[in-house]
Order: sequence, then structure tokens, then C-alpha cells
Amino acid sequence: MNPSTNQYIDLDRFPFVPSGTPEWQRLVDIHKNALEANGASIMKGVIKQDILNRMAREADIVLPESYACRDSHNPFLDKDDLSLPEDHPRRQKQSTSLNSIPYDIISPSHALHQLYNWSPLKEFLSAVLGHKLYPMADPMAALTINVMEEGQNHGWHYDESQVTITLMIQKPESGGIFECVPDLRNEDNDKYFKLGSILGGAEDGILSLPVEPGDILIFAGFYSLHRVTPVAGNKTRYVATLCYKDRPGVMNSPEVQQIFYGRVNQG
Repeated sequence: MNPSTNQYIDLDRFPFVPSGTPEWQRLVDIHKNALEANGASIMKGVIKQDILNRMAREADIVLPESYACRDSHNPFLDKDDLSLPEDHPRRQKQSTSLNSIPYDIISPSHALHQLYNWSPLKEFLSAVLGHKLYPMADPMAALTINVMEEGQNHGWHYDESQVTITLMIQKPESGGIFECVPDLRNEDNDKYFKLGSILGGAEDGILSLPVEPGDILIFAGFYSLHRVTPVAGNKTRYVATLCYKDRPGVMNSPEVQQIFYGRVNQG
């Protein structure tokens, strides 16, 4: 454990260390129950402001090496199925414009890298999700920072991972709102009628999650359609995605790697 990482967290409100205490278990139960009930749970103000400032400065340093993702994709982030009608929801194109900072250019000295590899955080999240978590094997997607400047957005999509964990580092002046339709699909039914309605502009069932800098969001991204609305203003939106898996050796698909990093690395 990096002893300095303890100082990144408001441990009075988030007693990640030591694990197994009654206070730790109460916090686990709160977020476990919220995730099961709502498909999302937000831990408000986990990271201290001076650490967020450091994370933003460190993101600024590597930003010139980021990949400019300008993509038109379907909501499932997979190959276009030409056997389906052109107007089928699975073929409806969504526009995404952002920059991706991948794990392989984030220095081990950076605060975000240290947080991702901090054992007490993995242990806590494992307890919330009910199974042991492992760092993702993907050399680019294990830990990423999504960067959005004025006019950039992330179109409607589902994640490949059942659960997505994000940390907002820096909020834009306006826009950049995380919107979702909780539990729109399940393992047996993609609910194409409802999906088509949302993609067509219907607003029924869309929720805006009040995520602020320092918040860690645990989100059922595989089941809940979601997007980020266009950013406005001169302040960059920085959101990190911390990817852990329920088994070792997991990689993103080549299609997703190509979309968000402009290259394929399957190890």
C-alpha cells in the first residue's frame, strides 16, 4: 500500500481503512443497497479537493498524448449488423466527441494511478459488488480519463462491463451532464421498442445523476443506457473510469479499443 494514498480520502466520512469495522460495513451496505435498488450509487465527496486539483494538473500534463475520439457508433458499441433494417435501434448511430487518456500514459507517480491501485479501495468495492475485484488487464482501458471540452459529448451507449466505476475530477462550467435510463435492458431482453423511443428523442425515464468533483459513481452501465450531454464553457470536464473485473485477464473488445484509443492492443 502506498501510505500517502490514505491522505487522498476523507476517511472520517469514508472509513475505507481499516476494513471490516462496523463503520466500514455500514458504508458497504449503504452503497450495495443503493446499487441494487437504483442501478447506481454515488459516494459524495470521497476525494479531497487538493488531490482533485493535483489530478487535474496531472491530466493536463498528459492531455497532449491523448487520443481524439470522433466516432459514430451504435448504442452497443459493436459492429453494424447489416442483417437488421437500417432504422433498427441497434443500428442507430450516436455521435461521440471526446479525448481519451489511456492507462499506459498515466504515470505511476500520478495520484489517480495510485488511487486505482490502492488495495483498500478495491477491497471496499469488492464488498459492495459482492465478489473479488481484479485490476483490468487491458493496458489502455484499465484506468482512463475521459476529456471533454466545449461542444464535446458522449452519445447514448451501453458499457461492455456490467458495472462501471467513475470519479469526477473536474466539472465544466455548464453542460456535461451524465444522463441515464436505469435498467433499460436485461440479460434476456434488449427492449428495442423503448430503446428506439429514447434514441428518437423521447425523454420518459431519463435521469440526470448529480455527480460532482470528488464523487465516485458506481453504475450498472451494461444494463442502463447512458450519455454525457455537450460541454459548454472554457473549463475541461475530466472524468476517470476505474475498471476492475471479477476475474484476471479481462480485456476490452478490439472494437471498443479502436473507438476510444485509436489502436488495438490485446496483450
